[in-house]
Amino acid sequence: MTNSREQVLAPGKIAPDLLNELIDSLSQFDKQLVIPPGTGLDAAGLRIGERLVAVSTDPITFATEHLGTYVVAVNINDVACLGCRPRWFSSNILLPVGTTKEHLQDIWWSLCRELERYDIQAIGGHTEVTEAVKTPVLVGQMIGEAIGDSLLDLRQAQVDDSILLWQPIAIEGTALLADERIDDLSKTFSAEELQKMRQLLHEPGICVWPLVKKLLPDSGVVGLHDPTEGGIATALHEMADVSNCGISIDGDSIAIRPETLALAEVLGFDPLGFLASGSLLIVCRPDAEQTILNKLKNEPVSKIGCFTAESSRTISKGSQQRGLPRFTSDELIRALAVKL
Repeated sequence: MTNSREQVLAPGKIAPDLLNELIDSLSQFDKQLVIPPGTGLDAAGLRIGERLVAVSTDPITFATEHLGTYVVAVNINDVACLGCRPRWFSSNILLPVGTTKEHLQDIWWSLCRELERYDIQAIGGHTEVTEAVKTPVLVGQMIGEAIGDSLLDLRQAQVDDSILLWQPIAIEGTALLADERIDDLSKTFSAEELQKMRQLLHEPGICVWPLVKKLLPDSGVVGLHDPTEGGIATALHEMADVSNCGISIDGDSIAIRPETLALAEVLGFDPLGFLASGSLLIVCRPDAEQTILNKLKNEPVSKIGCFTAESSRTISKGSQQRGLPRFTSDELIRALAVKL
C-alpha cells in the first residue's frame, strides 16, 4: 500500500528533474561513451574502435495497432538524430494472457516488413506472454553507424543557432488517436476524414530517416531532435536543457496539420503537447541556415526560432508572447479520456 506522503508518478515520461536525479546516480562513464545518457538526448553515442555508433531503446505503450511500424520507426528516429544510419535491431515483445497465435504473427510480420523496408538487420530479442501487461508492449533497441566522421550533438548548440521544423505536427498523435477512438470520432468526422488521419502513419509516415539521409553529412547541422511524447513543446524544452541556452519560438511559424487542429477542437487538447513523431527539429549555425533551407527546398521545412543568451523560453503568437508551455503528460492521454 502506498504511503500518503509518497509521490505518485503521473502517466507518461517521468519529470526531467527526477530523470536527472536518476542519471546523476550512475557511476562515472567510460571514455568510449561519446554522448552519455541525459534528458533530451535521443540516443547514446559510442566509439568502438574506429567506429562511431548510436544506441537507442524505446517502447510502444500508447498504440494497440501497427505496433511493428511504430517500434521500428521511433527507434530509427533516435539513432538518426545522432547522424547515424540504422543498422541492427532487437525487440522485446510482451503479450497479455489471451493473445492468439494469429495476433502475434500479425505483430511479427509488421515488424519484419518495416525492418526490410529500411534494410535493417534483426539480431535477436525476447517474446513472452505475461500477466504483467494488459495490452501488447513492444520495446525496441536500435544500433546505428555514423554517416560522417562525428556524431551530431545537441549539447553543442549555441546562442543564435537556428531552430528549423520539418513536417507539420502532429503526425503520430493524430494517426494514433483516429485509430484508437475511431468509433467515437465517427460521430463527428466522416469515414473519409478518419481514414485520412489514420493513413498519416504511412503517408507521410513517422520515420525521419528519409529526410536525415538527404540532409547529412552537412557541416552546418549541429543536432537533430525527434519530438515524441509531450509534443514539440517538450522537445524544445529538452533542447534548451541540453544546450543550457534559452529559446525564442515564433508560434505562427509552427506548422500544424489541419487534421490535428480539427481533432484538437473536438477533444480540447493543445497540439503543442501532442505526440509528434514524424516531425524533426533541426538545429544549425546561423550562417548555414539558408544553405540547409535551399538543400531542403522541396521539403516542408521552415525556421521556427533560435537559441538565446537569456534563460527564458518563450513562444509568440502575433504580438503576444508567453512562456513556452510545459506538459506533465502527453496531451494524447487527455484526448483518449475525453467523453464524446
